[in-house]
Amino acid sequence: MPSNMKKLILTILLMVNLSVFLNAQVKYHASYTKTLIEGTSTFHDWDMTSEKANCDISFNFDGANITDLSSLLFTVQVETLKSDSKGLNKNAYKALNVEKYPVISFSSNYANIRSNGPNSYIISAKGKLTISGVSKDVWLVGFSTVNPADMTIQITGSVKIKMTEYNVKPPGFMFGAMKTSNEITVKFNVSLKK
Repeated sequence: MPSNMKKLILTILLMVNLSVFLNAQVKYHASYTKTLIEGTSTFHDWDMTSEKANCDISFNFDGANITDLSSLLFTVQVETLKSDSKGLNKNAYKALNVEKYPVISFSSNYANIRSNGPNSYIISAKGKLTISGVSKDVWLVGFSTVNPADMTIQITGSVKIKMTEYNVKPPGFMFGAMKTSNEITVKFNVSLKK
């Protein structure tokens, strides 16, 4: 085989390998999560928090830039969500039918990703939010920052939902004297590492 032909084949192989490297898919796992559910009631605002969720995301990169999301799975065990009131916790778990549906989840295989400045992105993921056994298509928007030193990723965001859309009756307590509103805000803060 002529020397020029060998060089051409070697160059093509190197370019293919470099292209695969630059457009790599990287799997990330949560090193820290915080899920906060906020609502209102006839007496006062309330919230429930968990720092025990799981999150796995596969991102596609072009060099150091996020270009796509190929999979996302976020799960939180309902009973890890806690408020300052044992009565509110008990009523929320009952309303969410925790015995039958112990997990709240969001899964996605599609997202729009836009640059929001250096190492910063707006990720709009379309997926299924499942609460109390009911799944609904929702868009979840997260604001992310990539640390170029170690390629860790921080994502924060929120979404408003109505409990009744997931067949959850807004809980009340104190013999029905206090009733929670139907609309709640779910906030999330996730730190991801490879």
